[in-house]
Amino acid sequence: MIPYKITTTVIGAILFLIIFMLVRRGKLQEKFALTWFAIGIIVVILGLFPVIIDKIAWLTGITYPPALLFAIAVGVLLIQNLYLFIFTSQNEVRIKELLQQVAVLNKLVEDLRNTDAQKPDDTDTAH
Repeated sequence: MIPYKITTTVIGAILFLIIFMLVRRGKLQEKFALTWFAIGIIVVILGLFPVIIDKIAWLTGITYPPALLFAIAVGVLLIQNLYLFIFTSQNEVRIKELLQQVAVLNKLVEDLRNTDAQKPDDTDTAH
């Protein structure tokens, strides 16, 4: 049977490698990768030194230390989810503004083309 220290460390290392490959292939931006790299490091540290979780659980009054891990994981996921909703909302506003600007520019280009098409050709009267 493989000790949980090794299992947790391997899971953290695999997470680290997956995030690195996603960044390298351009599938994940660096600013988001930093959060996941931090999570991978924390998983490795907690895997190597599980006594840290035991002490934090004892300090917070949690009698079953693995429950603290799940509470922390849910908290991190909720915060990340909120951040992504904020990011999405901001992008929707930006996209709407850009669409309006493109519509105005398209109208200006169309108006310019129409005025150029309606101009009499002055090159024939120059001779």
